[in-house]
Amino acid sequence: MKTQLTPSIRVIAGIVSILSLLPWACASARAATTPAETTGLPFPVVTRFENFGEKDGLPSHKVHCVLKTKDGKLWLGTTNGLCVREPDGKFRRYGPEDGLSHPVVLSMAEDPGTGDLWLATMQGLTRLSGGRFTVFTQTNSGLPNNVVYGVAVMDDTVWAATPAGAGAYHIKTKSWTMYDQNNADMEEPWCYAIAPGDGVVYIGVWAGGIVEHDPRTGSFKAYRDPDGDFQFQLTPDSGPIADITSWVAYQDGILWQSTYFGLSRYDTKEATWRTWVQDKTPLASNFINTVFARGRVAWVATDRGVSVTDGNDWVNYLVDGNGRGVVRTYRPGQEPQTRTMTTALADGFVLGVWADDHEAWFATSNGLSHGIFDVPTASTAATATTSPTVASNL
Repeated sequence: MKTQLTPSIRVIAGIVSILSLLPWACASARAATTPAETTGLPFPVVTRFENFGEKDGLPSHKVHCVLKTKDGKLWLGTTNGLCVREPDGKFRRYGPEDGLSHPVVLSMAEDPGTGDLWLATMQGLTRLSGGRFTVFTQTNSGLPNNVVYGVAVMDDTVWAATPAGAGAYHIKTKSWTMYDQNNADMEEPWCYAIAPGDGVVYIGVWAGGIVEHDPRTGSFKAYRDPDGDFQFQLTPDSGPIADITSWVAYQDGILWQSTYFGLSRYDTKEATWRTWVQDKTPLASNFINTVFARGRVAWVATDRGVSVTDGNDWVNYLVDGNGRGVVRTYRPGQEPQTRTMTTALADGFVLGVWADDHEAWFATSNGLSHGIFDVPTASTAATATTSPTVASNL
């Protein structure tokens, strides 16, 4: 779980080189070489992992977030600074001595228009533009709070999620607008994440569900757990699974909410909810640190590995007690399939994900993992076996 301050007395204590890749092989070749349980899935499947740690040049074993920018650079936010992977595969660190506001980087966002990188840290918001760092704090700019958990860019506005509310930095006017329980439909000010939507912004509030804000009209709409019990799902598919929101992500009309009690998905076009909890569904764990959206697919980072799903098909990447990689595939109307790999995630406690159609990167509590989507060989995948159960606690 991300480094954090205690969020609320209402919450129970303790809830706390880039390789050139081969494109996907043609369908016939994939069907002949890919394990049967992974063919025809609506998303790519990781067939092997490469892992990187301090011995490889990472400044810290704990990686909070990972982001690949439009120019192809891979950026990491760690507990000991910002890190970029150079074309030669080496890692270069930036710290407070270079202008970074704080060594602990919790979240990153790229401005699609300018290419500027915005960094959420434990002591302010930092912009990296043209190789120069600019720091935004409470005292020098009006940032709501110096602890910034999440950051996002929408049009000409940078959004920051802080313990004192959501801040909107208007780039053109260089001014801030703050939203909290006093001027927005929030139960409390503690905000964890921001996700730009189609003309609206979704704010993940720690104990207040999700708040939708339309900057054009100034309106707010709250989505909260309808049963009011943040520990148990009493009414499935009826709304957010819990008010305690750890992250939100949005793409292609689908809003995802991660919590420490399960996963929720909201189809904004159909106005329908779906929810998943550990043991009753394929979700790897209820304790979810972040969720990353790619199209209509979610990469769900948990304390027990990663779940990937479009809401129907699922693939879980786990690490067993012997450090082996375990892949579990769940498809509607079929028995779950389990296979082991000779490679595995650097650690099962996953804090962040970035993925496209060619590769995936995972920020973990014990290093960085690179998931490769190439065709597996006999050395990277083991025999598939049928699992009689729907869920397991590896």
